Amino acid sequence: MRNTPSATSDWSDIESLQRKLVETAEAMASMSAIVGASKHVIEYDSDRRKTALARAMSVSLAQGEPVSKADSEARASADYAKAMAAIGKQHQSALTEVEKYQCLKLQWETARSLLSMQKEAVKHL
Repeated sequence: MRNTPSATSDWSDIESLQRKLVETAEAMASMSAIVGASKHVIEYDSDRRKTALARAMSVSLAQGEPVSKADSEARASADYAKAMAAIGKQHQSALTEVEKYQCLKLQWETARSLLSMQKEAVKHL
């Protein structure tokens, strides 16, 4: 059996990798605003949940109910459930955007690494 050499790279491979690198960098740059907002949503998720609970508790507390009862009633309220559902959807959406960005970053790193390997191979021709 004869071993066949692997296909050699040519300029089109390098050009393709360079194009991919630039396109991915542009896609990452275009996501900067949404990624920033998403990180903000993720960072303040706990505070937003506490604020939703405090708002739901405020009615019972204003009526002089004990804190423990106000907490239980707030957590059982429809308004609190709606607020938590909205916060949960926003948090999930934020995580999705950050993960999309991480995937683009991985694609960029892969293209950069492959391009570096191709350039090194050209040096040895």
